[in-house]
Amino acid sequence: MTHVVVLSDTHHIVKSLSLLIQTDPSLHVLDATRDVIGNMDQLPDNSVIIVDMNVDNIELFIEQFSGKYRVILYSGSLELMDIPIHLQSTGCRYFNAYTSPEEIIKILMGCV
Repeated sequence: MTHVVVLSDTHHIVKSLSLLIQTDPSLHVLDATRDVIGNMDQLPDNSVIIVDMNVDNIELFIEQFSGKYRVILYSGSLELMDIPIHLQSTGCRYFNAYTSPEEIIKILMGCV
């Protein structure tokens, strides 16, 4: 089972992605509570962290967790200038609001 944490300051993004993730029985959503965020280094090794590109201190999250967990960047827009920089420097995967649900599941599972 792959555990997924969605980090976003926007409630509807967390809710929408959580509902999508729950459609696949091999994925489990971990609520991004203060306890989980405060102990992110204690997540299971097979965890995936989805980070909304609008989260404050995104560079810190990417730097801190991309070595231990798969970090996937999310954007609600097609036009964010920082995306290529983050993808090149960290090897993170990426999807946006226009990515199909099937493709998002493949990205979370590490198939793409």
